[in-house]
Amino acid sequence: MCVDWWIVRKRATALAAAAPRRHLRNQQDGQWELADLGAAGILGLVELALLAFVEYLGLPDPLHPPVPHSDNLKYLAMAHHPFGSDPLVHIGPFCWRVLTPWIVHLLAKAGLSLQNGFLLVTMVSLTGVAIGTYALVRFYGAARPGALTVALLVQTQYALTDQLLCLLVVIAFLLYELDQPRWLVLVLALGAMERETILIAVAAFAGEQIVRRDWQRLRTFCPAYIAPVGVLVVLHAFIHSSNRNILLAQLLYFWDLRWTHGWSFAFAQIYALTVNSYGLLLPLLLLQVIHAPAVTCRPLVWLCLIATLTQILISGSNERLMIVAFPVFAMAAWFELRWIAERLELPPAAIGCFLVAVQILFLVGQFYFIPADQGREPQWLHALWPWIMTTVAGAAVWAAFWVLGAGISRLYRRALDKVAGCFRCGRSAGAFVFSAASAMISRIFARKERSFRAKMLSGAKLTETGEIAPD
Repeated sequence: MCVDWWIVRKRATALAAAAPRRHLRNQQDGQWELADLGAAGILGLVELALLAFVEYLGLPDPLHPPVPHSDNLKYLAMAHHPFGSDPLVHIGPFCWRVLTPWIVHLLAKAGLSLQNGFLLVTMVSLTGVAIGTYALVRFYGAARPGALTVALLVQTQYALTDQLLCLLVVIAFLLYELDQPRWLVLVLALGAMERETILIAVAAFAGEQIVRRDWQRLRTFCPAYIAPVGVLVVLHAFIHSSNRNILLAQLLYFWDLRWTHGWSFAFAQIYALTVNSYGLLLPLLLLQVIHAPAVTCRPLVWLCLIATLTQILISGSNERLMIVAFPVFAMAAWFELRWIAERLELPPAAIGCFLVAVQILFLVGQFYFIPADQGREPQWLHALWPWIMTTVAGAAVWAAFWVLGAGISRLYRRALDKVAGCFRCGRSAGAFVFSAASAMISRIFARKERSFRAKMLSGAKLTETGEIAPD
């Protein structure tokens, strides 16, 4: 099914402008009910289970990272002595990402160990991301089961890096939709202290207001957009970096790292940046392009995606670059699940539960490949996981080809309409030329007849019927 893009854009604009805010007013009047608190509790328990499983594999230990010379060591040094002279504390750009190390340092002052401090921040942040996603999808009108399903889809596409940044991004999206610019100032400023990637949210918010020419709202939110830039300037001014990175050299280095090692390495990079980063959220986003109401037509969505993809030019890691776009994937996932449920006449939660089960197996299989000792992997999972990976990747490829086919079909129909329009214009032009020529010939004959009559009247008399009388 392919719909007219102009109609889709109008529907998406109306959806973003009216329906969510009406639903939000209803939510504010009734506050969160007990069922919403129960859903938040379920998300918290799922997060505890996932973190316990990851800890069983020995992954979230900053004191003994699985990769030598890991970035964890830099953050560990920053948490131990935030303003010390340790060389690891002054390596850019890590030395300017101070929020999590400073929080862990304060927790260490309160009696927690550094490892437990990092684990506490991880637990709270990831649980907050899941609950924030639930609230965001509820804001767009989802029922509780559907919102819980989308939150679980986001939660099971797990990431152990930049957890606090993800939480701040989700809160920023909520505050932007709630029209709360004052609180957004604080959240974006804290995001700048966590990681400069928060500027992606700033670009998406400001870009949507510029595209829609919403100058009044842009002026209102302008302090929120200036705050993170000012924080980054202050951090760069007061925290000395021992290394001076040249941006052009960095761009060339990462381009060489990603795309000049053969087709197999480039394919692995594409897989890491797409399927491995988003799982089943990716095909749901792709299908949202052609199914109404297409939330992907919102400037907020595609600006956020474009800004997220530009990170691969200046950074070497993969999945951690892409997680900042999870809020827009959650929005698209809900609307696409609702569209599929309407066509299949099934509840969105039923379809979502199946997707969550597949994605959990995909996640568990990924975690078993990270530790050095993979012998603990169950035999059934070792046999099943390649099929799960093929299913998830195949769903993304199938959705991409479906969208491509719908786009080509629409272009083909438009081309046929253009050709038919040209033929209609040709027929109209031919009819106009024929009528003009006929009118011109009629005028010539009429002029000739009048001239002939005038000449005959000058030398002969006419009868009453207009004929020349005989002599």
